[in-house]
Amino acid sequence: MKFNEILKNLRYDIDLNQKELANKLNINPATYRNYENGNREPDFETLISISKFFNVSTDFLLGQSDIRNYESFSQKKLEEPEIPDDEKQLLNSYRKLSSELKAEIRGEIKGILRTSQEQSASLESESSINKKII
Repeated sequence: MKFNEILKNLRYDIDLNQKELANKLNINPATYRNYENGNREPDFETLISISKFFNVSTDFLLGQSDIRNYESFSQKKLEEPEIPDDEKQLLNSYRKLSSELKAEIRGEIKGILRTSQEQSASLESESSINKKII
């Protein structure tokens, strides 16, 4: 999407007309109209002013990113991984263990994973042999 389209959509989101928004941004209404019509682009200072007003990144305004602002992106990244309760309990229990016991558990987990991978590889091998026989 182009700058002028993004700007227009942002203005629609806050339900202002061009003149009202131009006044809030301290921009001449005719100049603002030219931004939305795609006849003119703002200078850096104005671009930054617009991005601050709408709380969006300049990258978003210029159509270079779908991320409206980096704060919400960072917050979303922090909130994304929802850890199930049983895994939280496991982690809390693990944290209470001594270093030696933690090392032992890590070793056990590695062994279990290795065995699981070997079993998967064996099943895949059997499956491919059976397909060749059929």
